[in-house]
Amino acid sequence: MSNLEQKPTQQPEGFKLSAVALLLDIIGMALVVFAGYEIYMNNEKGGGLLLNAISWPYYPWIIMVAGVLLMIPFHKQIFKAYRIVKQYKKEQAKADRPRF
Repeated sequence: MSNLEQKPTQQPEGFKLSAVALLLDIIGMALVVFAGYEIYMNNEKGGGLLLNAISWPYYPWIIMVAGVLLMIPFHKQIFKAYRIVKQYKKEQAKADRPRF
């Protein structure tokens, strides 16, 4: 095989991010920000937006954990895409090595 001939390159498997996972990630981020605001308001100002509705003092932490849990599916997809790209790059580097 001459240097001008090129082998067909194998494309990585198709990967699409889920719109539902993205929506859950956005909602999760909003909950984490809201929980941070509630923690700030409870500690600095003496009361948050939900303090009158919820009497338990640790409710912002539950909201924060719920937000983080909602973000997990999207981040799992991102890590899966990263592994696919990393494997593809490794295969390409192996295929591009000169053979003597």
